[in-house]
Amino acid sequence: MRSTKFRFPVSTLVGSPVLNIIAMCRNHRVEPRYYGKFVLSVIIAAILDIFGLWEKLAWRRRIAAAKTEKPPVFIVGFWRSGTTLLHNLLCSDPDAAYTTTFQNVFPKVTLSQKGWLQPLTNLFLPEKRPFDNVHMDMNNPQEEEFAMVNLNPYSLYNFFLFPADFDRIVDSEMSPETLTGEGLLNWQKTYRGLIAKAMLNTGGKRFISKNPCNIPRISLLKKMFPGAKFIFIHRDPYQAVESFYLFVHSIFPGVKLQSVPSSFNRERVVRFYADMMHRYFSAKDSIPEGDIVEIRMEDFLKDPIGHMHELYAQLGLGPFNTAGICRERYLDVANGREKNHYQVPEETVRLVDKYACDILVKLGYVRKEAPGIFQVQ
Repeated sequence: MRSTKFRFPVSTLVGSPVLNIIAMCRNHRVEPRYYGKFVLSVIIAAILDIFGLWEKLAWRRRIAAAKTEKPPVFIVGFWRSGTTLLHNLLCSDPDAAYTTTFQNVFPKVTLSQKGWLQPLTNLFLPEKRPFDNVHMDMNNPQEEEFAMVNLNPYSLYNFFLFPADFDRIVDSEMSPETLTGEGLLNWQKTYRGLIAKAMLNTGGKRFISKNPCNIPRISLLKKMFPGAKFIFIHRDPYQAVESFYLFVHSIFPGVKLQSVPSSFNRERVVRFYADMMHRYFSAKDSIPEGDIVEIRMEDFLKDPIGHMHELYAQLGLGPFNTAGICRERYLDVANGREKNHYQVPEETVRLVDKYACDILVKLGYVRKEAPGIFQVQ
């Protein structure tokens, strides 16, 4: 029987090396009310460290030999803008390599302990995500930033664990380019190792990334992976901001190790959205023509298969021969699931107009002349 609640007796840090947890806790404080959950997580992490050492020794040569045969594809849209659907469709290609949910939670034992640990963990995983009813499974494609949290102490996603430190995390942990020389090299080595394991785990030849956290890393990724392709998918900013706000507040109860401060409000989310979008606009012109495609989520949802054909052609990914697989695996399921409906309140409209009016114009969306509540289907 699968769990129905997005709450867990342990933290996602169960899959992290204990040394990484110690390094993370030098920068962030676990609140006393979460000590039990944290201590249990560290105990399990220590046990898995033994298996992780075995995997490191047994798979070292195969990991080192795993090379990206084809330029990777990075989906860099803001959260709640259709990135999951696009990622799932791209990952239906037999050539695709990607990090699974299992690899993200247990990156140090992905290859050696998958046989027993993945089905066991699935029992504790809810069947659906709490914020959009998307099916969850440990074998599903997932954004690799969750694994990076478990492999190095600096990540934007640390805010899920430590929401009270959100501002400090945005300032100092959002981009690895803010790290020292050695810190940056360690981050790059960790990221490459994660991709190598993903290729071995899935058998793919081209890594497909869905990671909004990569928006401020575009320049770095271009240097690391010459010829890399980028897809920027975007959505009506009013809806994207409100959906992201609801999304993070639905995730916090299951993963947080700090209380969520009142300052993590809609205004802070809108300012974060504007910051990320401006970072994208600053970086996109440096990407060679033919290596980047921009898509409106609203247009993509009208004809996903047609847009997939165009993506493959525009980015030079070869023929798109997986339309049937895409429709069977993901589109039919996505169309049949019960969607969550929510309202975009006047506060969100007003804040987007205040902080992100220029983004509305650049993306070609209409500004709400008269702020008010409107329904999102």
